[in-house]
Amino acid sequence: MKIAFIRQRFAAFGGAERYMNLLIEHLAARGHEIHVLANHWDSIAANAKVIWHPVPMLRAFSFLRALSFAVNARKAIHQEKFDLVISLDRTLEQDIYRSADGCHRAFFLRRMQYATPLRRIRLRLNPLHYILLWLEQQTYSPQNTRAVIALSHRVKEEVIRHYNFPGDRIHVIHNGVDIQRFQLNAPRPETGNFVLLFVGSGFERKGLQFCIQALAKLPANVELHVVGKGSTRPYQSLAEKLGVASRVTFKGPIQHVEKIFPGADILVHPAIYEPFGNVVLEAMACGIPVVASKFVGASEIIIPGRNGMVVQDPGNIDELADAIRQLLDRKTLEKMAVLARETAEAHSIMRYVDYILTVIGGLKV
Repeated sequence: MKIAFIRQRFAAFGGAERYMNLLIEHLAARGHEIHVLANHWDSIAANAKVIWHPVPMLRAFSFLRALSFAVNARKAIHQEKFDLVISLDRTLEQDIYRSADGCHRAFFLRRMQYATPLRRIRLRLNPLHYILLWLEQQTYSPQNTRAVIALSHRVKEEVIRHYNFPGDRIHVIHNGVDIQRFQLNAPRPETGNFVLLFVGSGFERKGLQFCIQALAKLPANVELHVVGKGSTRPYQSLAEKLGVASRVTFKGPIQHVEKIFPGADILVHPAIYEPFGNVVLEAMACGIPVVASKFVGASEIIIPGRNGMVVQDPGNIDELADAIRQLLDRKTLEKMAVLARETAEAHSIMRYVDYILTVIGGLKV
């Protein structure tokens, strides 16, 4: 088959790109002709097995970039006449849409819920959200998309509720993890200190503020390490205001994410919206239990009290602090490390690929 993938920007690093590359490798190995339609790809990502197609887009404003890319991507697939089109971005026509970004309407409503009054005004005035909502409506139209791959049952429910997309055409496939790359950590020594780990760019959406506020309610032997790209100034100010600045370390972005887990005791991921959250599985593969909000898709694989904890409201600081507090025991962490690793092994990245290939095989070309 002549198979096309759509992705606006294709870099060598990134969760969606890792999965896309792996799928491309397996489809190419089966003799399929692979094409990628993108506006930008870096030299590292430029797979020699792939035929690359540049898709032009307007660059003046973010909302014009999104809209023009979608329009031009549709033109490109009509010109080439592919057998199968798989999109990782909100576009106007595709056979399979992998909903890596979840449901923007649900995210927008959740963000408004947790935003300050001034922030709500700014969100409402931003035209990008309205363009994304319109594109999403086109993407989740049954006439424009034959099947949707949702990363969690929560995302599936959101798509059905907001867009009435047929549930039997939505396939829930949790992301997988490379269990060879992410290995079980050695047991942490009895130092008396506990290290919480926060990982991810997009500090506001992923709940860094809540982590710092919870830290202020935890014992003095608990510290927080923050890994990710973004402005740290407001969070440093918050830590200073709460008197925990000496217990918060900002490490910046780290390219090889497997190197961030040794030395950590608990991953804290109180996001207000996260379609899945690869870092949850990556931490579990390293034997690190996770405290996540129910708005994180990967919370569906957390068994509270066994491999982590799930909080109902990430903005409820007492609830978040209490969930973390229940894990501040070396024997508890050692037991959970084994169970967390077992969970990750049941969600290997090769199982993910097998599920995707099953969905592709089920579509009649």
